[in-house]
Amino acid sequence: MRSSVRRMLLLVVILTFMMSVCVGLEAAAKKTRVQVISWWDFTTSQPLIQLKAEFEKLNPDLELEYLQIGSKYADKILVMIAGGADLPDVMMIAMDKIPIFANKSAIMNIDHYVKEDYKDEMAKVYPVVSDALTYNGEFYAMPRDITSKVMFFNKTLFDEAGVAIPDPDWTWDDFRAIAKKMTKDFDGDGHADQWGFYFRKYMDAFTDFLMQNNGGLCTVEGQSLLGMPESIEAVKFLQEMCVVDKSVPTETQAMQFGRPQSAPFVAGKVAMLMGGLSATVDLVNADIDYVIRPLPKGKSQVNVAFVNAWAIPSGAKNPDLSWRVLKFFASKEAQQVVLNTGMGLPSRKDVDITDFVKARPDNNYFIEALDYSKPFPSPVYGVDFFALVEQEFDLMWLGERSVDDAIAAVEKKAQDVLSGNF
Repeated sequence: MRSSVRRMLLLVVILTFMMSVCVGLEAAAKKTRVQVISWWDFTTSQPLIQLKAEFEKLNPDLELEYLQIGSKYADKILVMIAGGADLPDVMMIAMDKIPIFANKSAIMNIDHYVKEDYKDEMAKVYPVVSDALTYNGEFYAMPRDITSKVMFFNKTLFDEAGVAIPDPDWTWDDFRAIAKKMTKDFDGDGHADQWGFYFRKYMDAFTDFLMQNNGGLCTVEGQSLLGMPESIEAVKFLQEMCVVDKSVPTETQAMQFGRPQSAPFVAGKVAMLMGGLSATVDLVNADIDYVIRPLPKGKSQVNVAFVNAWAIPSGAKNPDLSWRVLKFFASKEAQQVVLNTGMGLPSRKDVDITDFVKARPDNNYFIEALDYSKPFPSPVYGVDFFALVEQEFDLMWLGERSVDDAIAAVEKKAQDVLSGNF
């Protein structure tokens, strides 16, 4: 009798388990898959991994599937859209690509979604972020994160050299003098073994200096500002650090320590590095003892903010589902993940920064910079203009061409390039 009861109870347990499995499988089968494409390796990116987990917890009917294009991302996406390929539902996009994608109708106008379903949230977003997401006054993207820049100091190198890390109100003159002091030729062969400062020769790495000197790179409307005396003066300041002071390594010298911009700093070969919050991931992983300060002050206090974003490719199958993903990525919960994982600074003012600042009080310089940040200039044909500048400036940074000649060469073609007539 007892044996019969035990068998009956065991059968009930098995049936209950099988029913729960079936229910679980049925629920899983009902999930709708939403594809998100980016240039990041989603298998190792903690920000993407955590965003997926948080999204699926809040949206149990949906499942995020990440895709990756590792090189020439924007070009390949444009080809996919133009060719009518099977498109993902959501795409990562940099702010300087938003105007050209919007102009080519390669991404959807989401102004109605933002104004109808995100209207109350917009007051919580930094104005510099909103400016970066619009084209002709209408929204085409939602924020991934924002990057303001600070200066990182390798404390170990400064301590070894007996050089004091400057106060937060330091100036360009202080900056150049410190870079000279921290440039070292240890073996006396006439070549630097350690440099005071490093910046990669990309537009967003030196536009801050142009704008701090009351000059600029270009306008959103498509006018070059490099010919301004203030812009020329700023470029000459940086070029002299590279060529006269030799306190900045060439790209060839820097790349011997690795491809990431932070590599020479992490290797202990560069004393100062300008960068955003994402750079701290490399510094922490390498156990670098570093100190943060605001960028040195020029004629104006300006910090050029760069915004990365998410958009809906034109031709996406279900824009309403795509919008749910974008709305989540711009939510307070998602932006908290962005900050906590070092993906970047949150685009919203209501994200809790208490632990962020408590962990490192000098992290507050990232947040303070947002108060005087201006968006990186992104005209429709800006990408082509930036490529022109990099090409004409290449030899200039090496001292094989004068600043005046390099800028004159840019200005000669600038109007055609920025107008799309090239």
